[in-house]
Formats: sequence, C-alpha cells, structure tokens
Amino acid sequence: MRVSLVLAAMVLAGCAGTRVPPPVVDGTQAAGPQDRVRTTSQPAPKKPVQPVIAETQVQKVQVAKIESQPAPGSASEISPAVLDLLEQADQQASDGNNDGAMATLERALRIAPREPEVYYQMGRLRLDMGEASEAEQLALKAVDLAPDAFVRRDGWNLVALARDAAGDKAGAAAARAKARGG
Repeated sequence: MRVSLVLAAMVLAGCAGTRVPPPVVDGTQAAGPQDRVRTTSQPAPKKPVQPVIAETQVQKVQVAKIESQPAPGSASEISPAVLDLLEQADQQASDGNNDGAMATLERALRIAPREPEVYYQMGRLRLDMGEASEAEQLALKAVDLAPDAFVRRDGWNLVALARDAAGDKAGAAAARAKARGG
C-alpha cells in the first residue's frame, strides 16, 4: 500500500511540474529550419519588432491612363516592360504615328493579355483614329478585365465616348449611367 501511495504521489508531482508554453510564431518571416518547435522549458527569446518599410520607385507615365487605386490584395500592378511600351505608344501617338503606337500597344497586349490599361489605351487610340466601333469593343474588354470600380468607371466613360462618336446617343447615356454606378 505504501508503494502505491508513493507511486501516486510521483505521478501527481510529475503532472504538477512546470508547463512548457506553446511556441511563438512570428508571421513576418517564412518558416524555416530555425523555426522548429522548442522543447526546452525556457520561453523563446523575443525578437525586437521593426517596422517594414517598402521603398518603391514610381514611374511617371505620360499616357492618359485609367485613374485608379489598386484594390487591396489585387494583382493589378503593371509590369515595367508594359509601362515602357505604354509610354512609347503615347509618344508615338503624340508624334502622329498612330499605326506605330497601335503596333506598340499590340506588343504590350502580347506581354500582358489581361491588363485592362492596355485595352483602354488601344480603345483611346482607336477613338482618336475615328474607329468608334473598335474603340467601343476595346473599352468593353477593359471594363470586363477591370479589377475595381474605378477602372470600370473609366472604361464605361470610354464606351460612352465611342458610342457618342458612332451616333448612338441612347447607348452613350446608358454607358454613362453604368460609369456612375447605375
């Protein structure tokens, strides 16, 4: 009987010992071999928290681009190569070389086939060239690919301009209503 009491006391003493806290995972870094679970009774040393400041270089683009703010988490950031092509196309159009500008925009489209800005710029150029029907179709594609309401608004405004140029006043009014969110 005495042995069983001693064993019971040892088991209870083992359960009442120091408790190891769960590991603390810092979510600012990717997990790696250094982040394995600690098995010691010592808590993990705390790392000083430093704010992460991302420095970005903003390129000023001279094209009449869609005025929008990327939605949080959206992947609508335009690649530098496409930005360069958009700028080159704008310069070509300013110089009166609309065919060269369209060829440059088609090259940008091959690089980024789902970029609404490219379709929007192609639509603007087609409208400037007097090709309202093509401009409308390109603007509708920009609307279809638009990541947020701001980009859709600008696309619908271009649709309205193209429909006005084609003489479709009712269609232009409907596009303006959609641009306003109606």
